[in-house]
Amino acid sequence: MNPMDLEVRPDEKGPKNLAVILLLSSLVVAGMGWQDWQLHNEGLTDEQIETFLATPNSQPGEPTTVDQYRDFETDVRENNGYLLRGVSLLLSSLCLLVGAPMLYRLQRNGARLCSVGALIGLVGGLLGSITINDAAQTHLGDAMKLTYEIWVYLCGTTMGLCLAVAALPLLNVRARLALHPRVELLQEEE
Repeated sequence: MNPMDLEVRPDEKGPKNLAVILLLSSLVVAGMGWQDWQLHNEGLTDEQIETFLATPNSQPGEPTTVDQYRDFETDVRENNGYLLRGVSLLLSSLCLLVGAPMLYRLQRNGARLCSVGALIGLVGGLLGSITINDAAQTHLGDAMKLTYEIWVYLCGTTMGLCLAVAALPLLNVRARLALHPRVELLQEEE
């Protein structure tokens, strides 16, 4: 068998497809970060809270009152849960928004920037979600406790998947060969 038959060729399509996915994901992450930023600064009105609590309160278990939700919001703000998650998700989306076009142009730093952004979103998003969940477990009714517990897992899973997708061009040999500056593999003849 000829060693040239086993030659690894660069894959330029894979990183470009991932760049498009990461660019679209950055918009979703930015929306979530902006929502948390607004919740930290303004919060919800009583009417919005009543609308928000209508469905969870129709479930079996202890209902949540507007006053309990206000205590929850105050606790989260005092512990900077919304601020931590919001800032980390906004910073993450900025890194993804800048890194994805660079990755589309097959620049190695684009993949690195996307990976760093996803890691920031994963760590900050999880820490903020855990802080928010702790306040929910203290102040809210049964259905809302479950909702905020699920948000911790959802944030961790989503940002973990984002990190895996962002790091893939750096880990996959064919994709890594396509990124600039290009690395050439030299095969010695025996």
